[in-house]
Amino acid sequence: MWRAILIDDEEIALDVMDIMLNEVGGVEVAGRFQLVAEALAQCGALQPDLIFLDIEMPGVSGLEAAGALAASCPDAEIVFVTAYDQYAIDAYDTDAIGYLLKPVAKDRLVRVLSRYANRQAKKESRSGDSVVGSSLSVAGLAAEPESRAEDKPALSLKVLGSMELYAPDGRLLTWRTKKTKELFAFLWHHRRQPVYKYAILEHLWPDDPAERGQKLLHTSLYYLRSLFKSVGYEAVVKYGDDRYWIDASSVRSDLEDLLGGLEQGGAGADIKDILQLYAGDYLEMEYYDWASAYRIELRSTLLSTMTAALDRAKDESRMLLLWKLIEVEPSQGHYYDLLADVLSRSGDQAGVRQVHFMKEQMRLDEG
Repeated sequence: MWRAILIDDEEIALDVMDIMLNEVGGVEVAGRFQLVAEALAQCGALQPDLIFLDIEMPGVSGLEAAGALAASCPDAEIVFVTAYDQYAIDAYDTDAIGYLLKPVAKDRLVRVLSRYANRQAKKESRSGDSVVGSSLSVAGLAAEPESRAEDKPALSLKVLGSMELYAPDGRLLTWRTKKTKELFAFLWHHRRQPVYKYAILEHLWPDDPAERGQKLLHTSLYYLRSLFKSVGYEAVVKYGDDRYWIDASSVRSDLEDLLGGLEQGGAGADIKDILQLYAGDYLEMEYYDWASAYRIELRSTLLSTMTAALDRAKDESRMLLLWKLIEVEPSQGHYYDLLADVLSRSGDQAGVRQVHFMKEQMRLDEG
């Protein structure tokens, strides 16, 4: 749970912010101050994560006090709160994490907390405290899965192409709602890094007011847990410190198998497995916006591995590689020429004609 201090010369404003933070959850109010001098005197001892600072105060303004507070609590992020939007530009010039206009709307507060959660996740990723950053890393996913607390076979997850989840007996599991499916995908996407509630709300329910968003989140979590419970898995979705995550040991995915092959550079017979596993881009059929960066990263890694493997591949593997390269990058004309050359050497003249026809169709489509 994060610690916050509130600084506002109006007692009622302190009460409102205190109540609102309590309703949103995940933030403990460690101190309330009506004078900046009092806050500065105790800030070092309280060591808050967040400082909610009113701008219009007698004596010294919040904008002027921000520097002193930052020096006293260098690890804290400042959120300016004011009844006057004229200060917005000056507030953002101070590198504050947020600017809230009174009366503070709960959904705006949630967005600020989401922004803070994202910053913290990036800091943890850079410092090495987390195995996986804001998107899945090749190293993180290719690592050996954690041992399961219970001796149960893992659920089988397919994320290359469309997303499908199978029970150990091979039965395809169905999602109660589209958002339940996306929630699972989002948590699994960050599976070695717990995700703050605010980040989930920001990505999955960005247009809903905070209160409605939280209700929808809790409903989707209920459906998700019920789905896993129905196949004998009680604790796939974990919770702690206002964060959620997936027990990675309970789910085995085609992506892990693919990344294991890519780590070895697609050497030898492994290249056939890689080509078979890559049934499509990462979450291609769902095409969630939050997965776009990793979708591009994975495709780029695959293409690099395949083009590097071309140099050492024999004709049979070379042919498979070129077919897949054309499938993934159909606009690259030189792949067609290389494939036609391999087919010609093998005596497959019908295949050569087919490839020339495909290349011509590609040019017409591009033109």
